[in-house]
Amino acid sequence: MLQKKNSLPFLSFACGLLFLMCACQSGQHHKKKVLDEDKPVSSVIIRHAKGFQIDHFNNYTRVILHDPWSEGKPYAVYYLYRNDSTQLPAGGTKLKIPLTSLTVNTFSYFTFLDLLDEEDVIKGVTDGFRVFHPGILHKLESGEIADLGDPFHPNIEMTLALKPQAIISSAYAQRDNYSERLIDAGFPIIYSLEWMENSPLARAEWIRMIAAFFDKETMGDTIFTGIERRYLELQNKIKSVSPQHTVMSGDNFQNTWYVPGGKSFHAILFRDAQLDYLYKNNREYGSIALDIESVLTRFGKADYWFGCEAGTYAGLAEKDAKYLLLQSVKKRQVYNNHNRITPAGGNDYFESAIANPDLLLSDLVKAAYPEILPDYSFTYIKPLEELPAREK
Repeated sequence: MLQKKNSLPFLSFACGLLFLMCACQSGQHHKKKVLDEDKPVSSVIIRHAKGFQIDHFNNYTRVILHDPWSEGKPYAVYYLYRNDSTQLPAGGTKLKIPLTSLTVNTFSYFTFLDLLDEEDVIKGVTDGFRVFHPGILHKLESGEIADLGDPFHPNIEMTLALKPQAIISSAYAQRDNYSERLIDAGFPIIYSLEWMENSPLARAEWIRMIAAFFDKETMGDTIFTGIERRYLELQNKIKSVSPQHTVMSGDNFQNTWYVPGGKSFHAILFRDAQLDYLYKNNREYGSIALDIESVLTRFGKADYWFGCEAGTYAGLAEKDAKYLLLQSVKKRQVYNNHNRITPAGGNDYFESAIANPDLLLSDLVKAAYPEILPDYSFTYIKPLEELPAREK
């Protein structure tokens, strides 16, 4: 019976099977990689941030940073692996985890690394004289951490000499010469894009992104969950406050006063603090440029002013006597962000605040509704000092 059947289909099947068996060793990994890329074993649920995603495959983790300037496109893709024999997809940046050495070109990651118990991996920083973090300052002074100079033009030769496993660098544009030179020299760049997030919790959630590079995703999630819980608890505590105080922000810089757009980080922080902000319904994610006359007209009666760049009311008056027309100045309800600074100009507001949005929120609540937090002391903001001002 079998001999009478057409043998051509069987012969074709056998040849095909033989071909697959011969190609098995060279092709099975490629096929597996394609399948892995299509179907991750699991993906991390990101609760607030929009700028990154983390996907787990059988033998590696993929971290994607989304391009904030081109919707739907990746800005950078990282493949994190533990074993040197791991087969990885083509493209992207490959990094063996946990990372053991870094140079850091942005102050905002100091506290993230500190909370993850990874401060010791920092081998170099930029703008060392502006650092606030006591531990990093000590290591800069002792020479354990190198100062790489200007963050916009870091010392390339010193960076190369440190041989960091990776470099954390802020992405201020699509690409920059510093990053390109380092990439050409073979150094992976982990881009800092958390500053493009428009809410306090979204920025803080980036600790989960960097935790993946140290094989500490569980720890990063635990830390962030605590931050999130404290923030939401305070937000819930003040949700029924009445009446809401009005607020203004920013300061005059080179004849332009930049105020937050309605969908910006500070506008959302004001909303969460139950502060009534004039541009709360504005659709801008960035800043709105005004002249001081427009500020006086639109914000002249605001109860509170946050983000002032003066230290005293006398200094404020000396900068421009027009400031004295503001109701927030008359009521002595003006605050700067200079509560935690070093003599050299280091300001913790630009370092740890990103990881402590609950404290940022607490500062605003303490200023505007002090009865809600009677035992809390300001962390980042500070009321202007009451010194005699030339008000006449």
